[in-house]
Amino acid sequence: MASVILLVDDEHDLIQVLADALREVMPGYEVALAHTFDEADAAIRELHGEQRLALVVVDHMLGGRTGLDLLRQLHADKSSVPSILFTGQADEEVAEQAAAVGARVLWKPLRLREWLKEVRSLLT
Repeated sequence: MASVILLVDDEHDLIQVLADALREVMPGYEVALAHTFDEADAAIRELHGEQRLALVVVDHMLGGRTGLDLLRQLHADKSSVPSILFTGQADEEVAEQAAAVGARVLWKPLRLREWLKEVRSLLT
C-alpha cells in the first residue's frame, strides 16, 4: 500500500487543485482529502494506525477548530509525521506555535511551485 498525503482545507476548489498537482508530480503517493476538522481527525487516526500517513497539509482556519489544533493533536504522541500549516489569516504567534509542534508554515496565497517544493523536501 502506498503512503498517503492528507490535504485538509474547507476550500474545495483549492484543495482539488493541490490534490491534482500532487497526483501529477508525486505518483508514488496516494492523496486523501478532508474538508473539516472531524474528517481530518478520522483520516489521521486511520492512516496513522496503518503506518501509511506520510504528510499532513492543513489550512489554519477550519470552521470552529483550527489546523493548529489538529497538528497539536497529531503531534501530542510525539508523532514524527511531517506537517505543513498554511494560512492567510494567522499571525506570527500562530506560526511560532506551529513551528513548536514541528510544522512548517506557508502563507497564502500559495505559489504552487514553492508549495510542491516544500512537500518534496519533507518527503525525501
